Amino acid sequence: MDLHAIISMLSEILTIVGLLVGLPLYIAGLSVRGFGGRWVQTDGVVAATASGPVIRWFDSTGEVHEALADSHETVHLEPGDDVTVWFSARAPERCRTHSPDHDGKALRLTGLILLALGVASAILGVVLLFF
Repeated sequence: MDLHAIISMLSEILTIVGLLVGLPLYIAGLSVRGFGGRWVQTDGVVAATASGPVIRWFDSTGEVHEALADSHETVHLEPGDDVTVWFSARAPERCRTHSPDHDGKALRLTGLILLALGVASAILGVVLLFF
């Protein structure tokens, strides 16, 4: 088996793997971000209660909500400290203290890298047909 045949075979394998694995990963990353819903950013405050520290915040209608301050972003905060909170627009009692911008980012990036590898390998395979 010569070098041309080995490169052609590897090109076909990388095309198949890149396209068949990359596209579902990219779609999964988009859906993770899309199904997460819309998160609204607001300021919250840490308060002390009998059950432990909680975060309290106002939603867009002015209602007060609270959740346990047990995330790694709030462990070191004292009562009275401010914290950035993202709450769900559909269910304002659900909150998070980390940015929703990175939801599904690893899946999207991995999918794009594999798609690019698959497309580049397909182009290489076509070019090798003429040599």
